Amino acid sequence: MRPGDTRIKKRVLVGIVLKTIGLKGELKIRSLTDNPDRYRPGAVMWAAGAGGTGNTGGAGARAAGQPDTGRAEAVLEGPGRAEVVPSADVPLTVKSVRESGRDLAVFFEEAGSIEDAEALRGKELFVPESEVPPLPEGEYYHFQMLGLRVYTSRGRLLGMLSDIISAGARDVYVVKPVEPADRLRGTGREYLIPATDDAIEMIDMAGGRITLRPMKGYIPE
Repeated sequence: MRPGDTRIKKRVLVGIVLKTIGLKGELKIRSLTDNPDRYRPGAVMWAAGAGGTGNTGGAGARAAGQPDTGRAEAVLEGPGRAEVVPSADVPLTVKSVRESGRDLAVFFEEAGSIEDAEALRGKELFVPESEVPPLPEGEYYHFQMLGLRVYTSRGRLLGMLSDIISAGARDVYVVKPVEPADRLRGTGREYLIPATDDAIEMIDMAGGRITLRPMKGYIPE
């Protein structure tokens, strides 16, 4: 397998190669997307080379007042910022796919032997950010939101959205201190914010911020 196009600059994580199946090159994949076409035969994705990771994070988050659709291109397409792709990344074309418990069993055109398949064990699979389908207005992928500054209704900076946890019917936003020194020392308060209309006043992607409503026990004024 040869490295592919090194011009891709931003990527979204869509799966992780768990292990090989049998001796013919089949791979067990943990899918991190709910896009039904992502693993269809003929679909192309990339295996991350040494030293690279894709965006992580997941389902489409919603702005206040929008229905919760649970959309995910987990990057997740399911913490995730766009990163420069190393030149060792390899393009892979899905040859066939079947369900394997909670995971997928996939043959790739470029992995025609057990040796090729073994070389992919543990690799992250991603697609360019440009291939992630757009969401309806007011809905966002997790990877688009991670890194936003989080403020109270009175303009006080609480921290940065560092992770989004899928907790049953709703997501939970993990807000951590902005200053690197605070994060390294473990100082500064961490907030767990329910992603509900009662808690989220506004998501301003252009302004890079989330404004919260006061919630006793969760969010200060």
